[in-house]
Amino acid sequence: MTRVLAVAINTFREAVRDKVLYGMVGAASAVLVFTLALGELSLDEEARVVHDIGLASISLFSVVTAIFLGSSLLYKEIERKTLYVILPKPIRRYEFLIGKFVGICLTGWIFVTLMGAILFSVMCAQHDALGLAFGVPIGCIAVSALVIWRARDRTAALVPLSAVFLACAAAAAGSAGVTLEPILCALALNLAEVAVVASVALLFSSFSTPFLTGLFTIGIWVAGRSAYEMATMKSRTLPDAIKSLLHTVSEVIPNFNLFVPGWNTLNEVGGQGGPIAYVLTSFGYAALYCSVLLFLASLIFNRRDFL
Repeated sequence: MTRVLAVAINTFREAVRDKVLYGMVGAASAVLVFTLALGELSLDEEARVVHDIGLASISLFSVVTAIFLGSSLLYKEIERKTLYVILPKPIRRYEFLIGKFVGICLTGWIFVTLMGAILFSVMCAQHDALGLAFGVPIGCIAVSALVIWRARDRTAALVPLSAVFLACAAAAAGSAGVTLEPILCALALNLAEVAVVASVALLFSSFSTPFLTGLFTIGIWVAGRSAYEMATMKSRTLPDAIKSLLHTVSEVIPNFNLFVPGWNTLNEVGGQGGPIAYVLTSFGYAALYCSVLLFLASLIFNRRDFL
């Protein structure tokens, strides 16, 4: 466990320092702020527009971030030949791979929580709580800067600080009249989606190049978002063999639709345990897929010859 944690922390530090990640954060933040203008163009559906487009953009950018990190970080270790220094040490290859996975998930945690905090601030502005919309982010940024300046490990401090930022923004949005539970559940489901996407990327990255890994992972993600359509396809032009193949594929690949249920779905599961039960069930589904994919990735990675 100590070895896995060490690899995870180093992976997290490397990911946080990547300039591409800052570009993702900037682009996602711009889209979230822009939802205010889109909401004003709707007819009495301002809150719905900000909620739906905001969560959709967080999901999309977090998935792109997971694909980028999952397809590049392992390859960089091989390309820079740092892997040749790590493997002779008392660490097994599957521990190294799991450490990479945990590091990517930590980076996804930072991204989703920060974007969730910005979304809550945008919703405060939409509810005319401008003091909270601007005061909470400015205060959190000031406190974060002070903590990071005083912290011994500045990178590791980002994990609890992002959680505090999200909690403060959620509290402010709640006081402004925003319904918090569906949004927090959707953000939690984004974390599960990031974990599954990262495990898929690491599976392909264990034997392929970054370009092909990214291409394959995007294909799996798109197919997973279309799993329901493939399973229930009733086209009269397609042969029965193709329909059967699509149905089989939809049963094998991860069903990413589970992680983007939408506002109505989360509100309609009240009689089945509520949104929390739905989130926990989806986390169990994600954990099962991640375990299988990482096991396959470890088998392939163990057979690779780096000499």
